[in-house]
Amino acid sequence: MNSKDTEEEINLLNKTQRAIMAILQDETRCKILASLNTIPSHPDVLVNEIGVSRTAIEKHLKQLLAFGVLERRTQTFPRLRYVYSLTLAAQNLIDAISISSDQFITSTREDFQEKLTQTESAFIFNVISKSEYDQIKKDLIDKINKLSED
Repeated sequence: MNSKDTEEEINLLNKTQRAIMAILQDETRCKILASLNTIPSHPDVLVNEIGVSRTAIEKHLKQLLAFGVLERRTQTFPRLRYVYSLTLAAQNLIDAISISSDQFITSTREDFQEKLTQTESAFIFNVISKSEYDQIKKDLIDKINKLSED
């Protein structure tokens, strides 16, 4: 087995999957996708909505087009321009990520809540000290709150 095989086994996601996730991590691209998820649009509208330069919008649109997240059509009236929209595959991907991440967050939050309950029981039955209880409780509440951030 060569090092490339080992590297591929170690990676949870393949190179293309990681690239798609990276595309979706950028805040400006997420704003573009959110806007286009509502209604197809052209770059000038996106510039006004998102508040970044036309050059930046064009760069992000080009990246999203390259991954097949967007499609572009030509609009000829009232003047010639491109209109962008999400592909069906991109809408399905975003929905799947949203559903999966919501399930993960809910499950993880429930796990933390259960650990908090167990910690409280351990304190009540003198299995752990007050200082241990306070520290564990603080850590778990911080984790729960982090999962609740939007």
